[in-house]
Amino acid sequence: MKKFFLSSKARADLKDIGRYTDRQWGRQQRRTYIKRLNDRFSFLADQPQRGKKREDVVGSPYSFHEGRHVIFYRAATDSVEILRILHDSMDFPRHFV
Repeated sequence: MKKFFLSSKARADLKDIGRYTDRQWGRQQRRTYIKRLNDRFSFLADQPQRGKKREDVVGSPYSFHEGRHVIFYRAATDSVEILRILHDSMDFPRHFV
C-alpha cells in the first residue's frame, strides 16, 4: 500500500471541515465524514490514476470528488501528497495562486 501525506494547507482544510461538520451535524457525523475522506486518501494513494487531471488549476494537480468536497493531490512513485480539500462550490483556481 502506498502512503499519502497532507500538505499544511490540506491539514488546515481538514480541520476546518471537521469543525464545520461538528457544528452543523454533530460529533458522530464529523467522525464519519473525516473517516470517509481519510479512506479516500488511502484509495487515491493506491490508485492515483482514478482522479481527473486539472489543467485549470496551477500545477495541474489531480482531483477526486468525495461527498461535498474535492480532493486535490499530486502523485509520486511511492506516495500521494494531498494538496487541498475544497468544498465543491468553491472557485478552485483561486485557492492555488
